[in-house]
Amino acid sequence: MKKYKILPYILSMSLIFSACGADNTGQGKEDTSTDTTVSEQATDENEKVEEKEKQETDENAFEGKAKGYNGDVIAHVSFDGDKIKDIKVDHEETEGLGAAAIDKMLPQIVENQSVNIDSVSGATFSSTAILEAVSEAIKASGNDIENYQEDFTSADKERKDATKDVDVVVVGGGGAGFAAAVTAKENGADVILLEKMPQVGGNTLISGGEMAAPANELQEKEGIEDSKELFAKDVKEAGGNPELIDVLADHATEDAYWLRDDIGVKWLDNLMFFGGHSVKRSLIPADHSGNELIKNYTKKCEELGIDVITDADVKEILTKDDKVAGVKAETPNENLTVNAKSVVLATGGFGANEEMTYEYDHEIDEHVKSTNAKGATGDGILMAEKLGADTVDMDQIQLYPICDVDTGRILYTGDTRLVGGALLVNKQGDRFVEELATRREISLAIKDQTDHVGYLIWDEKSNEETGTMKSNPEEAKEEFDKGNLYKADTIEELADHFDIDKDQLLKTVETFNENSKKDKDPDFNLRMLGWTIDQGPYYMLKAAPAVHHTMGGLKINTDAEVLTKDDKWIEGLYAAGEVTGGIHGSNRLGSAAIADITVYGRIAGKNASEYAK
Repeated sequence: MKKYKILPYILSMSLIFSACGADNTGQGKEDTSTDTTVSEQATDENEKVEEKEKQETDENAFEGKAKGYNGDVIAHVSFDGDKIKDIKVDHEETEGLGAAAIDKMLPQIVENQSVNIDSVSGATFSSTAILEAVSEAIKASGNDIENYQEDFTSADKERKDATKDVDVVVVGGGGAGFAAAVTAKENGADVILLEKMPQVGGNTLISGGEMAAPANELQEKEGIEDSKELFAKDVKEAGGNPELIDVLADHATEDAYWLRDDIGVKWLDNLMFFGGHSVKRSLIPADHSGNELIKNYTKKCEELGIDVITDADVKEILTKDDKVAGVKAETPNENLTVNAKSVVLATGGFGANEEMTYEYDHEIDEHVKSTNAKGATGDGILMAEKLGADTVDMDQIQLYPICDVDTGRILYTGDTRLVGGALLVNKQGDRFVEELATRREISLAIKDQTDHVGYLIWDEKSNEETGTMKSNPEEAKEEFDKGNLYKADTIEELADHFDIDKDQLLKTVETFNENSKKDKDPDFNLRMLGWTIDQGPYYMLKAAPAVHHTMGGLKINTDAEVLTKDDKWIEGLYAAGEVTGGIHGSNRLGSAAIADITVYGRIAGKNASEYAK
């Protein structure tokens, strides 16, 4: 369980955001002795750290507890008289989301001596939990909770007008936005980055962060033959714009090295095999998380002095003489006008906008949730359309097959099917789709099964090879606690736990094992074979599909320029990432998104800075 103290977090947030020029600093499990999800060594180390932290807790602090997104949030509040002096918090909220909300709210509670402050958008569960936990601690202290209820919410506060003048304004603080901002800055431009959420990261932050990189160094070491042309061919299978795809393939690997060498991203020493790719080519970031990219981008902002403003909701793109001239945004305290010679839209897709997803894809219904960050509501698309921008492929919406059955969150513990190997079965114990088919194919197949769910099964060999539970201990613990992830000594025990046909499940596994040893799969032609499920303990994960990626968006050319319906450039306007369309066609391949946002983010940043000179 993470433990946070108020003063260090004030300092850390101040260092990160003030150094980046931020004007508004805002920002799954059965756990028993036999069902552990991390190595004994890691567990021992965690216990040592927790014991030390417990010893550091103020003995006079009062405790309050509330339910957060990933489990209990426990506040330890100490007082100086009736004044809140210090707060320590134990929690398991998600890094960069719920954790960031807590980071932001703790100093506000202490400064204002009130729990009546703004929640953090996109982290409602965590925000509510920390306020409730602190309130319970106040009550436990004997102080009157009514004395800590002064209204410090910002809903009715009058905003002041403010203006900034820059060369390039980047709208959106995810992977594409950061790639654009850093590249523009390194190319000599004065840059400001605006993010509407209280914390940067967007969908990149909550992604696995894997990046397709054809003909990379690890492939060479493993003897895997690959090329830019083969990667391009794989992506083109979905019917995307071939010119855009060729540029993506040409630059993906060099930009993966740029992330490593310039930004500081650490790639692991093994590769991941995603469905739809001809070969294993996808680089894996440290901790199997997009946070590896975002935290290093944030550090780069600090080094370069890029002005990053969170809680900045861009409402309008400004124009003058038929050219883009900047943007207007709202922050909690300001009506902000940013005058700029170039605008880069990196606002993400519309996967969190139910109205838009239902409008464009009629196969999406109440059984399909969303994996997306709360900020992915299509804002950039809608704003650019007002300037005459064209859109492409808006009806092409990708589903992700292995998600939490309650929340829709991607389950990275399920990535065993992509590396070590796992089978996907239904309630009847049968396989029903190739486990490495396209995400949409797998998702719709799961949606058609009993209870609209599927069950992944793998063994200890795959568990050790992939390390996904070890890399995602909080997610694994939550799924264990909910009973959606289960570990057992026998396959029969797994079947009993999930009420799956036991005899048929055993037959399915035995048949697959026999065929896989012969490097064949006559039923589904699984493209990764040679592995088996025969070494206990065994694992099973219950999962459902969710909206994951919107392939459609603004029409761009290979220079990342936003185009009108007659293919004319809206001068000064660029776009990159999921806000654009045309690259991925009807299906985005896994790990192609990080390649896309990096390649076209850099192109947009470079060209926007050149235009602004």
